Parts: sequence; C-alpha cells; structure tokens
Amino acid sequence: MIRFRRRLPPTHRHPLRILHAHELLIDCRRKTAALDGVRQRIKLGSWMFYLPKLQAKLFYAANGRTDCIHSSRPPDYVLNDPRSILENRYTTDDWRRALATPLARRLAEIWLVSARLWQAGLGPQPLGVCFVEHFVRDARALGPTCGLLSENVFRMPRKLPGLSSQLRQAGVVPDRLGSCLRQQVRGYVIDLCSVVGCVPTHAEETVLQLERLFREIPPGDEWRPVLEETLRLA
Repeated sequence: MIRFRRRLPPTHRHPLRILHAHELLIDCRRKTAALDGVRQRIKLGSWMFYLPKLQAKLFYAANGRTDCIHSSRPPDYVLNDPRSILENRYTTDDWRRALATPLARRLAEIWLVSARLWQAGLGPQPLGVCFVEHFVRDARALGPTCGLLSENVFRMPRKLPGLSSQLRQAGVVPDRLGSCLRQQVRGYVIDLCSVVGCVPTHAEETVLQLERLFREIPPGDEWRPVLEETLRLA
C-alpha cells in the first residue's frame, strides 16, 4: 500500500536561471505566444499565464503593475469612480490595491512565498525569474512584464494536499478565498495570485530588498546571490 505524505521536504536544489527577453506577444484567444520571435503555446490563468516550454509563469502586466483578465475584474471606469461600491467577495478597494501593485513588489512577494513553500515541502522549487522588456497582449503594448521560473510539479512525486495550518507554519498567509488550497496540483501549492493573494509573513525587509533588486538592477548575475540566499535549506 502506497502511503502519501502532505509534505515532501527537498533534499537538493536545482540551479537558478535568469531569463531576460526583449519582446513577448501573447494572443489570449488562440492561447499562443511569441517570445523573441519563437512561437509557443500558453496556458491562461487570471493573474498570470504559463509558458510550459520555459516553465515560466508571468504577469498580465499593464504599465508596470499587475493586471487581471478574469471576467470578474471591474472595468477601469468603475475603479476610477470614488463612489463605486462593489458588493461581492472583494471590495472596490481590494481591486484597486491589487491592480495598483507594482510588478517588482508582487514578484518579490511570490518569490519569497514560493521559496518558503518549497523549503517546507509544500510547493515546487522556484527555479529563477524571467523579465521581458516589451509585453504585448492581444495587440496592446503594455510595458514590461516579469515572473517566475518554476519546477514542473508533474515531474515531482505525488503527495497529499497541503493544509492551511502548514502554509502558515511555513510563513505564508493563504489567499483570502483559499483558492491556493483548493487548486493544488498533485498536492502542491502553485496558485499564489488573487485579488488578495498569498503573501509571506514577517518578511517586509526581505520583500523590500527583493523589490529594489528587481526594480533598480538590470536582470543578470547580480540577482543570483540574493535569490539563492532565500533558497537556503536548513
């Protein structure tokens, strides 16, 4: 009889990669992308999309901030009206904060969340970061975008789904609606972004350090030692 565990702590670490591309065009209707002219398929999420060929998950960025393509996203004219009140699972202010979050800030948060989940045996290893200078979605130029490179959970041993208490013990606050817990794949937490998404606890100093790194230093080897420090195994 096979016994599955809820946590599979890592015993080794894969080397980090820093991917820096010039241009990424995506077509959400056709679910295709062209990264520096190389065409490939994509998988769409609400806040991020996945390039399986590169194991890269990137933001639907808009002018340096995070964006969402889900049908529940309020239109800009609603968000820009101070009198607007949304009666839903999220308030107008929730949406405004989420859509005003700088890319560097959210990348820093989910990098640290991913690192902690991996160290706790609850998620795949973050393999590095990806930065794209020019992002075009459905023929609209939207500035730069960025995201994570992540270990493929379909090549990892299956396990039991992680629990909310285990995420909190690992230093991660689950998203408000618990989507990260419901949408685990092969028992691993991979869905980190939402209107009120997963965030690391007691980590503001490290998040600010990473945010400054992503915002102020061009992508390259200078990023590597800082990222490696967050992936140290006990």
